[in-house]
Formats: sequence, C-alpha cells, structure tokens
Amino acid sequence: MRRELVGEMHLRRFAPVAAPATILQAVLLVGEDERDDEFQRLATLALDHDVDLHPKARHALIALGDGLIFLWERHTEATTLTIIAETRVEDTSADLPQFLERWPGLIVRATRIHVEKDVAGAQSRLEAMNFEDDELVCCGVNSGVMMWSDFRIRKDGFGRLLVTAGKAGPAELGRIIQRLQELGNYRNLALLGLPEVRRLTPTLTDLEKRLARYSKELGEEGTESDERLMLDLSALSAELAQLRVASSYRLSASRAYAQIVMDRLDALSITPVEGYQDLAEFTERRLVPGMRTCDSFVERLRRLSERVGDAIALLNTRIDTRIKAQNLELLRSMESSFNLQLRLQHLVEALSVIAASYYAVGLIAFILKGAKAFPDWNSIDLLLAVITPLVILGIFALVSLMRKRYLGETSDSIAKVE
Repeated sequence: MRRELVGEMHLRRFAPVAAPATILQAVLLVGEDERDDEFQRLATLALDHDVDLHPKARHALIALGDGLIFLWERHTEATTLTIIAETRVEDTSADLPQFLERWPGLIVRATRIHVEKDVAGAQSRLEAMNFEDDELVCCGVNSGVMMWSDFRIRKDGFGRLLVTAGKAGPAELGRIIQRLQELGNYRNLALLGLPEVRRLTPTLTDLEKRLARYSKELGEEGTESDERLMLDLSALSAELAQLRVASSYRLSASRAYAQIVMDRLDALSITPVEGYQDLAEFTERRLVPGMRTCDSFVERLRRLSERVGDAIALLNTRIDTRIKAQNLELLRSMESSFNLQLRLQHLVEALSVIAASYYAVGLIAFILKGAKAFPDWNSIDLLLAVITPLVILGIFALVSLMRKRYLGETSDSIAKVE
C-alpha cells in the first residue's frame, strides 16, 4: 500500500496560477449511480487531449489548449471541476466549455475568480464587479494576497471572487487560491446538514411528544394493557432508529466539513482590513450557529433514544414483576394441591399397610397350612406352602431386574446429554 499512501499525500494539487488569470470552479454532489457516467466523460476528455488516465484516478489535470487548464478532483461525495484561463476572460459564462454544462451531479457552489497582479489592478476592476457594498468581504491572507467578494450568486449562477497575487509566485498563489476555494466549498457542504435538520425537526418534536404521552401512561395506575404500551414504545423506537439512519451520514459529514473550514481559516492567516468584514467573521457568523443547530439536533436525538430505552426498560421491569407475582400465586396454588395430594398419599399409605398386612397374613397362612398338612400329605396345601416363597423370590427378582434396567437407561440418557 506504500505507493497508494504516498500518492494520497500528493492528491488535489492545484495548478500554478500566474496573474492576470480567470478561474472557473464548480463543486457538484455526484451520486454513486452517476460515478460511471462521470468517469466515462472524463476518460473521453483525457483521450481527446492525449492524457493517460488511471482507472482509479481521483485527480486529473488536462491541458485543453488556448491557455485553458482543466482540473478534476473526486471527493467522497462531491466532485470539483476547475478551469484556469491564463488570461483575463470577460465576466460572462459564454467561455464555459460545453462539456461542463452536461457534467453529472448537482451544483453546490460555482465561483468565477479574477486574479490581478496587484491592488491597483484589483481596484480598477472592483467597480465593474458590482459587489454589494454592505456585504463586501475584504481581507489579506498568506503572502500579502488580498481578496474581495460578497459571496452572492449572480444571474449566470456563479459567485465572484477578486484576488491579487501579492508576493506569491504562481505555485504558491495556486495553493492560496485553493485554500480560499476549499474554505467556501466546504462551508457550503457543511451547511447542507442545516436544511436536513429543519426538515426532520418537526418529526423529532412529534416523537418527543409521543414519548411524553407514553411516559405519562406508564406512570398512571389502572392503565391499559402493558402489551399495547410496549408495542407503542417499540414502534416509537423503530421510527427513531429510522430518523437516526436518515440523518446520521449527512450530519456527521457536516461536522467533518465544518472542521475543515476552521482548519482552512487558521491556515490562511487572515489579516482584517478596516471598514470591511473579513473571511473569519463572515464564515463564523452563520456557519457556527448552523453547526450548533445541527449539533443540538443530534443531541436531542441521542437523549430521546436514551429516554425511549429507559421507558422500555421500566415497562419490562413492570411486566416482569407482574409475571413473578403471577408465578408466586401459581406456586401457592401448586403448594396447596401438593399438600392435598400428600394427605391423600398418607391415607393411601395407611390403607396400604392394612392391605399389605392382609396379604402378608394370607401368605403366612398358606405356609402354616402346608406345615399342618405335612403329616396328612394334603397335596394342595403342601403345594401352596412350597410355591409361596418361590413366587415371593421370583417377584423380588423381577422387580430388581426392572429397577436395574430403568436406572441404566436413565444413566445413558444423562451421559448423552452431557
């Protein structure tokens, strides 16, 4: 994996930018079902301009000719398309290559960047760009680079950004512009979570109200069946799980993008200009509250999950307690029945003593009659006297054999189970 890991460190390199220049950049959300179509378009473009493209490429730089450079970058869920024109281009979208208009995906941000050599050149162009004075952002960044923008979308669908080269060379200027653009691109991607939160908040509020109602029923005496309440709580838990699945990726991505935005703000070393708001002020003024709204939604979701779990656990405890009480009543009933059976057994045992005594006396009588009939040679009485002990021994042997057999079968069964 060494080459792949080292290659990852060299991804997303921005092309050098020499002032004056014009840069067009668009960030698009591209679905997984559109990735193949996107790569086919990129591969066709690369083939037309004699550029080798790796099948698993995530970054491509293609010289289109006429001083145009095309950059393609693939991110986890988005794609960045950049065209660098080495000269000034009029403030229209007519120069936009036709293949970009048909590129798969939904545009999240589109920006036209004008690069001038110095502040004097920027001032001469500033009036023609028609920025909103009340919303104009102006500040210095790395290497004396200055930037101006109101971050508004114009009629052609593009925002406008004016940049001076300052003390930066072409390679460094390209990296600085890349940081500026990543700041805005990731800011928009981070804020994608806010509409999702606004859409799902009514559903979350409804779930909270339902849980409050079920919790009230759980604490009341003489409520309806616990089984019905358990079904309601289970359905609520399932809906809550669906809500978490529907929002978890988008909100997790928003937090990650917001962190990248803050990292880019730190890396730009912003220098405020008196009378204007700077990039940090503009970004934090809305991004931070938006991210806190998203975090608040996630926290509400987490706490609601815990409360639903607590309610289900409490209801389970109540159901278990009721079942144990029912089992106790059953055991008491069984104990009463057992006591009755024990009394009947004692009665049967008493009767059995009488019966056993009767039969024992009868057996002894047979033997005594045989002894008495011995002088007279009464064959019947003698035969009964002889047979009686043999029958007793035979029955004893049979019972012993059956007992041994049953005990053996029981031992085999226990051995198989073990």
